[in-house]
Amino acid sequence: MANARYIFRECVPDGSIDIANVTSGDIINRAWSFRVNRPPELQELLDSGTFDPRHILRGYNGELYDGDGNFLAEVNTWQAQINFTNTDYQAAGNKIVWAVPQSYSVTLTFTETVIRDAILLQKIIAGMQNDAPDAVLNFMGVLRAPAR
Repeated sequence: MANARYIFRECVPDGSIDIANVTSGDIINRAWSFRVNRPPELQELLDSGTFDPRHILRGYNGELYDGDGNFLAEVNTWQAQINFTNTDYQAAGNKIVWAVPQSYSVTLTFTETVIRDAILLQKIIAGMQNDAPDAVLNFMGVLRAPAR
């Protein structure tokens, strides 16, 4: 059974990012949203073999690493979406209108279970300072297949 490994390169913060979202008695989570500036790489695809309910993945199987393979966060919830933009084209004499692909964007969103605050948040906050380089990150999402 193979794990799944998805690589997202040159990610920049996008939209609202939780610095703190605290509720008494709850596990502390932080929501993130990034735009991915390179096409996603599917290094390994999940293969659970034949369908067996004991091998269905659950949300706690997600991990997030930086581009160098350093662990950043346990990620219970993450989503990568490709959004396509098409232009309509109708050839003379044809009744059908074709969709002609023009562009796409990739958005990576995830909810981090806060374990080590200084790693990911520090990289983003450092990029907000005057004359500092923007925070550009590479992410690797791993889904660990359950052991048989």
